[in-house]
Amino acid sequence: MSEGRVHRVKDRKLLVRHYKVIPYSELVEILREDGAAFFEDSKEEPLRRQTVWKAARRLSEMLKRRVVVEKTILRLENGGSLEGYSFSVSEKQS
Repeated sequence: MSEGRVHRVKDRKLLVRHYKVIPYSELVEILREDGAAFFEDSKEEPLRRQTVWKAARRLSEMLKRRVVVEKTILRLENGGSLEGYSFSVSEKQS
């Protein structure tokens, strides 16, 4: 197993932060209207469980209702499928 290397950073402007953006505004809109939304996960860089859990918690705060998240597979009408996460508004208040 190779070990990581440490480098000095003299100019912080040269650092490029790499992170996924979860479209909270779109998810909130769909959850308000329909009560459930599906977020497709990337196969190249899958979301961590911690990230998804925090997203559900943040959505709960934004909606002032409990949002539940589950890892799911969405079946498409053409016979294909997508892997991702299902966010849904729970009936119980948080």
